[in-house]
Amino acid sequence: MTTTRNYWQRMQARRLSRRTLLRASSRAGVGAAGLALVGCGDDDDDSQPAVAQQQAQQQVAQDQAQQQTIQEQAADEQADQVQQQEQPAAPAQQQEAQQQEQAAVSAITRGGTLRFSTPAATHDYFDPHRGVFGPTQFWMGLYMNYLVRWRNKEQGILESDIASLPEIPDDTTYIFSVDQGARFWDRYPTEGGRMVTSEDIRFNAQRQIDSVDADGVEDTSFLTASKYRQTDAIEVVDDQTITFTTAAPDSTYLGAHTSPFSWITSPEAIVDFGNRWRDEQTNVELSSGTGPFIPQTYDPDLGIDLDANPNYWKPGTDGGMLPYIDRVVMTNLVDATAVEAAYRGNGIDVGGFPLSSLQAEGILSDFPEHRSFDVPFGFTIQIRYNFNPDWPGEDGLGNPWADRRLAYAFHVATDRYLLIDAVYLGSAKISAIAQAPWFNQAWTVPSDELATWPGYRANRDEDLKMANDLIDAAGIDRDDRTFFWITPDVWEQTYPGITETVRTMYEQALGVSLSMDIQPYTVILQRLLEGTHPGQTPAWTNPPQDLDPTGEWNITHVVGGSSNFSQYSYPPAEEMIKGMRSELDVEKRKETAAELLQIFLGVHPDHGVEGMTGQPSVMNGISPALEWPYVHNSTDVYQFAHSSHRYDESWLDATHPDYPS
Repeated sequence: MTTTRNYWQRMQARRLSRRTLLRASSRAGVGAAGLALVGCGDDDDDSQPAVAQQQAQQQVAQDQAQQQTIQEQAADEQADQVQQQEQPAAPAQQQEAQQQEQAAVSAITRGGTLRFSTPAATHDYFDPHRGVFGPTQFWMGLYMNYLVRWRNKEQGILESDIASLPEIPDDTTYIFSVDQGARFWDRYPTEGGRMVTSEDIRFNAQRQIDSVDADGVEDTSFLTASKYRQTDAIEVVDDQTITFTTAAPDSTYLGAHTSPFSWITSPEAIVDFGNRWRDEQTNVELSSGTGPFIPQTYDPDLGIDLDANPNYWKPGTDGGMLPYIDRVVMTNLVDATAVEAAYRGNGIDVGGFPLSSLQAEGILSDFPEHRSFDVPFGFTIQIRYNFNPDWPGEDGLGNPWADRRLAYAFHVATDRYLLIDAVYLGSAKISAIAQAPWFNQAWTVPSDELATWPGYRANRDEDLKMANDLIDAAGIDRDDRTFFWITPDVWEQTYPGITETVRTMYEQALGVSLSMDIQPYTVILQRLLEGTHPGQTPAWTNPPQDLDPTGEWNITHVVGGSSNFSQYSYPPAEEMIKGMRSELDVEKRKETAAELLQIFLGVHPDHGVEGMTGQPSVMNGISPALEWPYVHNSTDVYQFAHSSHRYDESWLDATHPDYPS
């Protein structure tokens, strides 16, 4: 086992030069391009002179130094500017900051149970490489670790997790040091809590590359396999050093190791659990991780409970080890009224989705001392088509969506402003596509421009004429053909009557007949994987894994991509997407992205509707989040998605008068 002393000596010996990191910066594409969240809260990244705290301070300093260089878009010519920005603050400022930090650290108390609501039945697998549903990924963020992770995705800040931020000595090489002291849980199948090694990292990556089940049969449920398959070679240098290389420069490769499918589990679990991960979907004991909490029980009707990992390996700012809280309880609540009642009655400590903004305003008027946040809701509302030309359709008459004119007609006929009011009571904004929603300002279409595109225009007259002309041009017999759509059951449960609202919207706009089939997401996912999905009414899809859409477009809009559920195939767009992957200049990728969005949404003058996406978006909500005053979370937990791992530093003030007894 490597000692802490040896670790820090080794880090000093292998520290990269500023210019080396700057040369590698542009491939990451993680500039500060997002939207800062609105709200107030506590920043608990504080310090005191204890051994564990000194380790934490040194690691944060190291991460910040490396991350700053990764964020820069230029190369050597910017080194001097960065150096000037890092000049130390005046002694008086340093002393004041240190006093504030010490005061905040001294306030931290340990223990207690942090309580949330969750749609517990919306769950697929406890397999960390295949679990796709949003609630499942939220739970896993509490008990799994990444190789490296996002500290703040909207600000483009990466940090170490199981490994330090990588050395990137050239355009195809990524050297990770597994040097943070990560240990697997002291629980079957890793009794004793052994250390994580480079071989464990290789084993996890190879599983994604192979994408087969326990019987060796190809398994399409590894949704980010395409990202890992860009790996040309993996070299386990020693127990704590692993090198990944790509055959060519790849602007998306680092994102393969930070997505919500890239959690590190034990090889023992992969071998032992095997197909049980797929077949025993409610068995939370089929979990093997390294994280700050360990799942104990799961019931889709009740919720999920997690206890603190007594052997967690990350130091806290108070001189002890994380996490600060003893337990996390997430209760199954889907109805917004039930969530509001639970929050008001102090039955949950954090209130969020599906609370509406109006409900949040009412709560705050009664509890003005509670903290609140407005969070861009990362789960984009989108339409989904199936362009598979070989599928005979739900009625055996052929896949109607293979004719992009019909698909585009439904896209244009979607009344986005009606749905914004019906679903989010007006607290939402139109979005172009799930991988580039409205809050991703650096990569998406400006809102005022998007509002001039078909389907997004507030004045519906021109859109409705265009939509009906497209149906006529496609030769659709409106009297003899029924169009089949699936609606997720949790969507209808959360917003009762929304399925009928959508049916009426399309039937009145297009004069067609629709058949609506309400199904659980598990059925929907299986049909997507099979290529037999009949089309989906506007409903949620997963949040973007990164603000830079390059990586996701390469798996969602390229033939053979591991998440190309729509069977999208348009060679001009595919060529541009693949070009983005090999382009290390972020600004050039943004230029290509802007053109691709025009193609995806049918407004590019040279491509018409033929290149339209199979998943045009409708909107993203603005979701409220509330905290009781005794809850102390970093504002990083209120990002648009995939941030539950940041609850490892949350703490509860047991001395506060509102703290539940």
